[in-house]
Amino acid sequence: MVLPTRQVVDRRSRKGCKKHRPEIIVVDLKDHVLGRAAAIVAKQLLLGKKITAVRCEQLTIAGTEIRNKIKYLQFLRKRKLSNPKLGPFHHRSPSDIFLRTVRSMLPRYTKRGQKALRQLVAYEGIPTNVVRTGGRVVIPKAQRHYCYRSERPYTVLGNMCKHVGWKYSDVVKKLETARVEKAARHHKKTEKLRAAWKSARKEALSKVSKNNLEVLKKFGYA
Repeated sequence: MVLPTRQVVDRRSRKGCKKHRPEIIVVDLKDHVLGRAAAIVAKQLLLGKKITAVRCEQLTIAGTEIRNKIKYLQFLRKRKLSNPKLGPFHHRSPSDIFLRTVRSMLPRYTKRGQKALRQLVAYEGIPTNVVRTGGRVVIPKAQRHYCYRSERPYTVLGNMCKHVGWKYSDVVKKLETARVEKAARHHKKTEKLRAAWKSARKEALSKVSKNNLEVLKKFGYA
């Protein structure tokens, strides 16, 4: 008996089947508290979600900037005296600091924790490949104005990192300014088209019967 080749087996088993690709959740971390955001992201990673974190440079930490800067400079002094190449490794960029914070909340020495950490990607600003993916979400329980009192001092992570060795703060600001301007131009360009779609939708719904309209409203299409 001749066994079928792998190619034939794959054709039989996968015919008409779409490969399952988990949805990538894009989280905008502007004005979020570092620790709380990291804790919630870590839990979602362990549940199997794929997460892309953007605008890490606008995360916040409780306390004044000078206080947090001194704490981080003390951390930079920690090293293995016999061989500093073996660590600990000190990250200067906000995205790497966020990744390290999430890593410390995962069981990273197990296969499960390592797999979860691989599902996370972090960026400063919002790169073009992420802008094109669509909408972004926030984490309400980790937002600064929900967690801190209005008079409480806080530190913006990007500003602190700039003082401890991060060299790309100005580059990120320049790219973010260009992105916002481009988005504004696109919004203005498509304004008439969106208005036309809105009026056409309203006109179409006015022709739908009352019973059908209730069904459409029930499922969020009206």
